[in-house]
Amino acid sequence: MLEGPRLLPRSRGKTKKLVVLCHGYGSNGQDLLSLAHYWADLLPEVEFLAPNGPEVWETEASGYQWFSLKEFTPAYIRKGLKVAHLHLQTYLQEVMAERHLTPKDLALVGFSQGGMIALDMMFVIKELRGLICYSGGFFPPSTFSQLESYPEVFLVHGDADPVVPYEVFLESQRKLKKMGIHSQTLTCSHLGHSINEEGIKAGGKFLAKLLLQ
Repeated sequence: MLEGPRLLPRSRGKTKKLVVLCHGYGSNGQDLLSLAHYWADLLPEVEFLAPNGPEVWETEASGYQWFSLKEFTPAYIRKGLKVAHLHLQTYLQEVMAERHLTPKDLALVGFSQGGMIALDMMFVIKELRGLICYSGGFFPPSTFSQLESYPEVFLVHGDADPVVPYEVFLESQRKLKKMGIHSQTLTCSHLGHSINEEGIKAGGKFLAKLLLQ
């Protein structure tokens, strides 16, 4: 099972909702858990989990990855996602079972490569409540079973991103729309491959709307 840091509900009571944070390529759960500290007061009954990816980073042993990114092509990414999402699927099912929660109580937040795998989860975790993809991209499977409903999706991207180009963000919108999946979007002006205050605030509002209903 994947492992990583967590932040317990600010209310100090029972976990009623879960937000799982998926870090980027070469990073770790602790890095992305920093988002939870911005959102904890807004979501006092939410537990935040930030698992490390299943593989040691292929460039250095200082971080983790969800899958190899030696090539940044749709086919190569799709191949990596197919393997990696099994690890995350198992992890999500176990943490929900431990807390007696369902996918309707779960939201995913991913950055870069973590955003790619978060988006992939909508096809394997039925009735997932929602997800945020920061600076990532949507690489759908070539074949899948159409679902009756899809989670709420929020795409956030900087228009000066040199790592995952802004065109990937625009193409992700088009792919989601073509599949009948509605997505909210936010373009952060002059932002590179990062998350800024604007994106953090918008993400918090999105999660609050999802999980406080």
